[in-house]
Amino acid sequence: MITSCFERFPRKLLAPILIAGFLGGCYSNTITSDRQITKDGWLSMHADVRVVRETRVSDDLMRVDVEVENTLPFDTRFNYQFEFVDAEGRQLFTPTTGFRQQQVPAGGFVTITATASSPKAADFRLTLTNAD
Repeated sequence: MITSCFERFPRKLLAPILIAGFLGGCYSNTITSDRQITKDGWLSMHADVRVVRETRVSDDLMRVDVEVENTLPFDTRFNYQFEFVDAEGRQLFTPTTGFRQQQVPAGGFVTITATASSPKAADFRLTLTNAD
């Protein structure tokens, strides 16, 4: 029964926990699919996407944070490109169009980030390619 789970918590802690859970759900979305993130063959075995966070920031712009982990025992580099699309799937222009490069330490992770330039952005695509 659900109420029995909450009976273990002191009542004054229960409200902040529930509020934090509710607000966390309102501001981020960690559901991804293969159509959102593509990796070339080599990276698909040596780079893990740990977390994807989608949020809305000033002027209702979509912001995406992606944690990429290097599973290799040495430093490596990868190229990445974010693209934003509207509700109909049309690509939107963004000043960050084009590939950028990122280095990841051995066994470590980095967070790459992009913010759409238009509030019309409804989804994103991320392409990761090997830079070494």
